Amino acid sequence: MNTPLINTVLSLLFIVTSGFLFTEVPTPFLAILAGLSFLNLFLGKFYKKLNGLVANILAAVCLVALFILVGVSDTVKLFVSMMLLASSFKLLQAKTVKQYQTVCLLVFFNLSTVYLFHQGLFETLVVSVLYIVNFAVLGYLTSPQSFKAANKQSFKTILLALPIAAFLILFLPKIPAFWQLPGPKLAKTGLSEQVNPFSIAKLAESDDLVFRVEQQPGQDLQAPYYWRSLIHDEFNGSEWLISDILKSQQFNPIRRTINSVNYQVIAEPSSSNWLFGLGFAQSANSDVHSTYNGLLKRKGNLNKNIKYAVTSSEASLSLNNFEKRLYTRLPKTTNPQTTALANELAAEHENAQAYFNALLDYFNQQQFAYTLTPTPMYGDNTLDQFVFETKRGFCGHYASTAAFMFRVAGYPARVVSGYLGGEQTKAATLNIYQYDAHAWVEVFFDEKWHIFDATAVVAPERLNGSLSQLGDLNESFNDNLNFGLKRWSHFKAINWLRIHLEELDYKWTNWVLTFDQESQQNLFDSLFGNKSAWLTPLIVLGTLLLSFTGYFLYNKRPIRSREPLVDDITKFYLWAKKQGIEPVDTNTPLQNIALIKQQKPRTEAYLSEFEQIIIEVRYQQQSYNQNRKNRVRVLLNSLKTAK
Repeated sequence: MNTPLINTVLSLLFIVTSGFLFTEVPTPFLAILAGLSFLNLFLGKFYKKLNGLVANILAAVCLVALFILVGVSDTVKLFVSMMLLASSFKLLQAKTVKQYQTVCLLVFFNLSTVYLFHQGLFETLVVSVLYIVNFAVLGYLTSPQSFKAANKQSFKTILLALPIAAFLILFLPKIPAFWQLPGPKLAKTGLSEQVNPFSIAKLAESDDLVFRVEQQPGQDLQAPYYWRSLIHDEFNGSEWLISDILKSQQFNPIRRTINSVNYQVIAEPSSSNWLFGLGFAQSANSDVHSTYNGLLKRKGNLNKNIKYAVTSSEASLSLNNFEKRLYTRLPKTTNPQTTALANELAAEHENAQAYFNALLDYFNQQQFAYTLTPTPMYGDNTLDQFVFETKRGFCGHYASTAAFMFRVAGYPARVVSGYLGGEQTKAATLNIYQYDAHAWVEVFFDEKWHIFDATAVVAPERLNGSLSQLGDLNESFNDNLNFGLKRWSHFKAINWLRIHLEELDYKWTNWVLTFDQESQQNLFDSLFGNKSAWLTPLIVLGTLLLSFTGYFLYNKRPIRSREPLVDDITKFYLWAKKQGIEPVDTNTPLQNIALIKQQKPRTEAYLSEFEQIIIEVRYQQQSYNQNRKNRVRVLLNSLKTAK
């Protein structure tokens, strides 16, 4: 058993697996895991293992570090980190074949945990390669041969299993799990129920994909696209919150709607169960709940993609007196200058529409600026600081200020947070990213909620497309982004790569990650029509029966043993015939080689080496390994060029 090779491969598998957790697990703990893997590499090179006492002390120290660095609040990350740590120590102490086989089994579990955090095409391909390598290590431990040959056999095995796996995914009934781990608390940036609109500009630093939108034929969506996600109805002086009253309304009966449009949304995994839709949105998807205010909430696991159909429309409604009080309440003493300005404008404009226009004109005429890097503001009366001092802000500044001023004037208003716009792709979808996060105001008058967005006058280009396409902010947008392909998309080659990778990711997400029970049923209906209820299980059982029968017959087939070197000796005889020497059929290969040596003395060195390999393999029962195969190939080529 080549212990250094096995240690090296398994240690590298642990290092790559840990790398996938870079954004999920604290960096110091990942450094500990990497240190253990490199220690395995170093010890394996010298055929050494840690002393039992030293290993136990080191394990205790690492366990303490695990609980300090990772913590216990997120049980999934704690479980994954603990498994990686235990597997690394198992490798440190492994000596026998059985112990190494146990480590390989643990590696399979470790690789599978990657899918708790990442299900993209790239991660799937990399993990698949790691599966093949781990299978090769397992095969190498069971029957030692060249590691290259073990990898080939592992690849063939995986390749044969793929059609069966694809069939099972497509046709086996998708039933809920009997038990499952809680979804991990994803660390990705996103919208929050308790949001300070002044901090929403931080989302512009992330180019993570949030969701995609598929437009349906004949159902054109009209820009600007205001993707509603959260409604904030309570202002505490600095933050807009979702009140308990509004949360209790989520389960009220759905209101009557008019002028509807249909489309589909594919949402990425999220740390929040709030989904996205235009206007008053409803969905018939069994995993989505439609709320009283036209918002959508996910019912199932947050850690997987979800595809859902949406119907967006205008809601036919009126506010009762209680709701009017709900959407006009304010803290008693806060932002006195902005309060005075709102009262002044309200006195000059007697109706809601006039006040609405006057407020837009104010933001337009007072030289307010739209920026991705707003001036930080602290303490009380931050609205006053923004309106009368800095006048530079992101969407959250304008939304918070406008909603406050509408309420001061007595008009029901609320802050809505979600996303604005989207990037059109060649696949006819809209891609919406974290940097498209937006906040705006909905104000109620004339029996309807109206969108008020000061962005329309401060930065009108923002209403069309994505934030990344806003020309005036292009340089600051790129500088503001975290490291990623989007930041460098002004280079044509990188942008071309980014676009094509996103198209591949869309196909993977649409065809694989969102293939749920509803998609499966639609597939059955399209294939078998109204016979799908009984024809589908019949085909599944028949295919499985044929597969197992074929596998059984294949294993029971008579196998003719084939001695090693047969093909190589045949090639040698063909060479001899071309030289005018006819091998004797009744002679052994060694006798024929002796005969040819006499007639071709200049080839004696090559023939003697070939003769020695035949003796080692045929008579001494040594393995015909890759090294000997390479030597024979070189010898045969040398004979062809010898004179």
